[in-house]
Amino acid sequence: MKKVWTLFWSMFKIALFVVGGGFAILAVADEVFSKKLKWTEEGEIMEHLPVFQMVPGIIAGNTAIYVGRKVAGVPGAMAALLGVFLPSVIVFSAVSAGYALIPLGNPCLSAAFTGLRAALTGIIAAMVARSWRGGVSLAQDWFVLAVSLAAIGPLGVNPALVVAAAAVFGVASGLAARREGGARTFASSFWSIPLIFLKYGSIAFGGGYVLVPVYLADFVGESAPHLQLAGHEFADVMALTQMTPGPVAVNCATFFGYRMGVADFSSPLAGIAYAFAATVFLLVPGAILLYLALGSLERFKSSRAVQGLLSGVRPVTIAMMLNALWAFAGMSVWARPDAGGVSFHPTAAALAAFAGWATFTRKVGVMKTILGCAATSIAVRLLADFLL
Repeated sequence: MKKVWTLFWSMFKIALFVVGGGFAILAVADEVFSKKLKWTEEGEIMEHLPVFQMVPGIIAGNTAIYVGRKVAGVPGAMAALLGVFLPSVIVFSAVSAGYALIPLGNPCLSAAFTGLRAALTGIIAAMVARSWRGGVSLAQDWFVLAVSLAAIGPLGVNPALVVAAAAVFGVASGLAARREGGARTFASSFWSIPLIFLKYGSIAFGGGYVLVPVYLADFVGESAPHLQLAGHEFADVMALTQMTPGPVAVNCATFFGYRMGVADFSSPLAGIAYAFAATVFLLVPGAILLYLALGSLERFKSSRAVQGLLSGVRPVTIAMMLNALWAFAGMSVWARPDAGGVSFHPTAAALAAFAGWATFTRKVGVMKTILGCAATSIAVRLLADFLL
């Protein structure tokens, strides 16, 4: 029980104080559990990143499952996973509750959010660049990428279905097997939360940003089945997820769950309950699959079905990140979030380029990049107002 408590408390502190998403949490966990607690070998957790990306789920959650299982079996895995997502539920429930009080019309704050959106645009661009080499190389990969971009973009197909189709295509290529599937849309209620967020958790191959197009389809715009957020509001929430502790995907799930609870019952307590449930069910699919996979790791990694699934899913995850990149660029670089129409924003373009360079080269930390872009955007806005 002492080890179980230590697992929970260690992961809780890591998730509470590390900003930047799952990859940052993974790097810190690798140092804490190898150098401080001596439970893993140095670099061991980082070396298992490809395995974490073989199953759906967020990187931080899969990291917790791996360490927890190794140290204390099922109780350890559950304690570590709880430690990862609890800070997000606490912190982002507070952010969600106070979101309406944020004076977004303030010129300086508006400029700050423009800088944050631009930073997010650059960060996603860097992630696309990093993923490209390993995800798009064969003719089959290019085909899946092109079809996925067309389906998610002009054709408006639900991204969850695109991921499922790509997975089926990949497995079929590896095993010459074939399956068909479908999807439903559920109304907002507490009992639909498991079905909604289990779906998201089942397709989150490669980290939280892969889910952005799914969130856009399901939560943004008048035709969305849930919440119908405005585009700039979603962009602001995504920016806030980068400034608060915890994985990006978990923070988003907490926000959506909270808002759905408040919409259903007009109660902050209902919002917290929804937020907790949404976060738990987002993590369940990946946690179960990874725990089972770790029992026969080598056989799992060499499975033709798994390799085929990955070959199908990698290009479509890049397509989904490109779709997210286009969406955030449209909210910052060539359109002003606080005005209608299309207008090129040179400051945002420069900040996005800087953020992309800083993230890709790792020469500047993610948090410093984000805050630097926000501060620069405010300074440019104040200078422009002074000169004009």
